[in-house]
Amino acid sequence: MMFNLKKYLLLPLFTILVFSHFSFAQTAEDFGVLDETLEDSTQNIVDAYLQGNFILLEAERVHELNPQVTSYAADSQLLSGLYEGLFEYNPKNLEPQFAIASNYRISRDKKRWTFTINPKAYFSNGEKITAQNVRDSWLQLLATPNAPYSSLLDVIEGAYEYRSGLCTEDKVAIYVNAPDSLTLHLVEPANYLPKVLCHTAFSVMHRNPTVYSGAFFLDDYDEGSYVLKKNPYYWDAANTHLEKITVIQSNDMEENAFYFNTGMADWVNANINTDKILDRKAMQFSAEFATSYLFFKDSSRKPSYVEAGYASIWDYVEFREALFEAIPWDALRAGSYTPATTLVYPLAGYPVVEGYSYTDVAEAKKLMEAAREKYGIGKDEIIPLVLQLSPNTFSDEKLTAFSQALAEIGVELQIQTIDTPYYLSSIKYSDADLFCYVWIGDFADPLAFLELFKSNSSLNDSGWANLQFDELLKKAATVGVDERIKLLAEAEQILLDSCEVIPIYHPVAFNLINLEEVGGWYLNAFDIHPLKYLYKKNYIKKRENVVIK
Repeated sequence: MMFNLKKYLLLPLFTILVFSHFSFAQTAEDFGVLDETLEDSTQNIVDAYLQGNFILLEAERVHELNPQVTSYAADSQLLSGLYEGLFEYNPKNLEPQFAIASNYRISRDKKRWTFTINPKAYFSNGEKITAQNVRDSWLQLLATPNAPYSSLLDVIEGAYEYRSGLCTEDKVAIYVNAPDSLTLHLVEPANYLPKVLCHTAFSVMHRNPTVYSGAFFLDDYDEGSYVLKKNPYYWDAANTHLEKITVIQSNDMEENAFYFNTGMADWVNANINTDKILDRKAMQFSAEFATSYLFFKDSSRKPSYVEAGYASIWDYVEFREALFEAIPWDALRAGSYTPATTLVYPLAGYPVVEGYSYTDVAEAKKLMEAAREKYGIGKDEIIPLVLQLSPNTFSDEKLTAFSQALAEIGVELQIQTIDTPYYLSSIKYSDADLFCYVWIGDFADPLAFLELFKSNSSLNDSGWANLQFDELLKKAATVGVDERIKLLAEAEQILLDSCEVIPIYHPVAFNLINLEEVGGWYLNAFDIHPLKYLYKKNYIKKRENVVIK
């Protein structure tokens, strides 16, 4: 779809400059007296124009605008402007900072948290945001089937039972003390809670889905475009610079380069022909707090297996151990900027966890022979391994290398392909053995990855469960920072030793944005850039000692 953005963008500026020149010529009889006033006036006009519309160009997709049901990073980027929770991410370091909460207190036993609601917090329709709105939003999240992040509230008394249908909402220990005061009673201390509550899933929502709690509201959307406008009632509207953000979608790499080169797009995070980019300084690369990996799905989560009442060979760790020795690690990780040998992205201070880095075919054959003998599988029997992928996840060369390596131990790799928009939702209903994720941590903590494999987590698509792993996560929530990191590393080691996860690489994010022209955008490990902070820098410089003739 080709949008005539050049005409749309250039005509208003031409009008402003002509009008400003005309006014100056008619009224400035004494340049020495009026110059500063007229300059400020012109500056204000230009500033208003600059912030009038910000163009974000992204890949084609239909956004899920309910923050409680999506786990896509692309949705989170848009939702960062529409919704807000008690805390928000600092755009530079991603640390939690106050948003709809203005303060909180923690009891001596660390199990009671009391939040004060920001007195300036209003919805986009002008209604005051209260503690009751927060409670209602979180109860709605807990009651939403398959809400991916709902289990992160299990630390609240009664939350797990309520989302599991074992109790009523009045048993959930989220209490409204006053319109501006909310108290949580926790099952156990949770030193990470503010980090978790930055995520859009825990946003404050209105009963009307067209009313928003964030810095912007959705004014219009159509196939291939979304228009956000500034929320005049937003508590921090004075520091929200942009009046409008227009999101345009395009998969045309040549067209996307043209948009940016001609100034018709302020920020591009869609695929683009980088060879055509004129301003090379605008190319922003950053390592993401993310990992691309494969994971096994337990038979307890495979619909046909549950119905038939039998288990898959791949439920047994002995077969997975043989497979891991045979995996062509170098081939699968080839071409990656940052190959991954572990699941958790290596944070500063995180202990070393032993992953997998080399292939040993001889050992793989020995382990497979022992596993076959133990479970009564014939030496010559071909064992299928069904891998479900979205298109273009791996090159044909990598899939061929993987298939050939597995054939060495009598395993046949079978590929099932699901279109990208439906891939994640399809995992729950699939009988495949192996799946692929690119998971971006939702908060700067190893728990952002390890929560995916906690036995009762709503994020656990694998069905893998380990009591020792769960106990380590539970204990880590109650101790100091240094001890906590050690316990989480122990938990990850248990996960990796189970051969449940096949780490491949840590992704690198690419964006195209000129940081000399756009402010409030910072490289960070989540590749999430809260929209409220964005602004266009003023390109009209102050005149000093300029003689006007």
